[in-house]
Amino acid sequence: MLSRVFALFFVLLLGVLGANEASVFNKNPLQITAPQKPSLEQDKTRPKNNAQNFNNVVLSPNELRNIAGSDEPDVSGAELYEKKEPIKIELEAKLLNKEVYIYEPFGIELTLKGDSLAQFRPELSLKLKNAKNLNPKVRFVDIAKNESKATLWFIAYSDDANIDDIAVVLKRGGEFVLRQSAESQTPLIKPLAQKDDFCNVVASSLVLKSFKASKFDEFNNLITLELEATNATLSEFKVPLNGARGGVDNIKGGETKTTATYSLIAPSEAKKITFSYFNSTKNTFETIEALVKPASNDLSTQTSLNPVTSEFAAYKSIAVYVLIILCLLSFMLWRSYYGLVLAVIFGAYAFYDARPFAGANIKAGSAVTILPVHGSSVFYKPSSDEKVQVLLSQEKYTKILLDNGKIGWVRNENIK
Repeated sequence: MLSRVFALFFVLLLGVLGANEASVFNKNPLQITAPQKPSLEQDKTRPKNNAQNFNNVVLSPNELRNIAGSDEPDVSGAELYEKKEPIKIELEAKLLNKEVYIYEPFGIELTLKGDSLAQFRPELSLKLKNAKNLNPKVRFVDIAKNESKATLWFIAYSDDANIDDIAVVLKRGGEFVLRQSAESQTPLIKPLAQKDDFCNVVASSLVLKSFKASKFDEFNNLITLELEATNATLSEFKVPLNGARGGVDNIKGGETKTTATYSLIAPSEAKKITFSYFNSTKNTFETIEALVKPASNDLSTQTSLNPVTSEFAAYKSIAVYVLIILCLLSFMLWRSYYGLVLAVIFGAYAFYDARPFAGANIKAGSAVTILPVHGSSVFYKPSSDEKVQVLLSQEKYTKILLDNGKIGWVRNENIK
């Protein structure tokens, strides 16, 4: 009985304590009391939190650094408010030749001075008229503290050629900082008399070191000239022959002595190659001639000979098969296992040698050149993607065999 009384009392107590709680069974929605706005008196006692309180605040450099994290390097207070002086450089240009002929090289020496040159990488800026810069990748060399020099070499294409502007551009992190020009200087350009076989070379001497001709196809010969010039440039050399296509390769040397290879595809009717250069020492034209005699047994990789069907390849295949037969006969007649081993080795070699070359496609418009060098003569361009055989792969060029049996070179990026 006593336990019932305590139970009833506990239920009543719970009812009293939960009377003020909202119930999901209440017919009225739950009422939420919004926070009351403080009175005017209370608002006046609060401190005003706005930007006006910081108008007269002065922060030290240490306090500025502690506001937030930054990727900028720490600087002292003196450096923070230090006044930077503008960068100043001087550029001087000195002409090395007072007068030159058309196509004769002339030099300009540049001197660059400045207190902050080590922070930058100078770049050259030129504005030329009927002239060519022979060393576009010029590099300034330090000769003293805050002073460096560079020598530029040019040729003029006409007697009205001019160097309108020479300037050095300074950049830091790829961003432009400063451009400084030098007083423009151009030597007196002397014209040359008109000559039909002029090869665009003015030199103290020009020597034809070697001359080689070979059959290129049914209508053309491939001619290779090895040249050596003194006080000249061979970059503009050409053989003035109608119907011929040529280009300069492998230019080596400096301002004093230069060597180069010139490759030429000339019509078979041309029996002689003739060209002249202007001798700047003698002030006269000199003529060089060479007879074209194509070598019938030339196995050069630049000719149209197909290494698969050449006479040498046929003889080699016959010799290998004869050796295989002899080795097999020695095994069958005298039970010589050495003969069997040799027959297997020669057979494997014959199979490897007779395998077809790797097939590939060259892109439409790809330049097929005679030699695997920049500037070599282009003798073929396919109008659409064309299937070829790959004979050899190098770092930048691939040697290919065309369907017409000709061999040439294409850049690796043109191989699919």
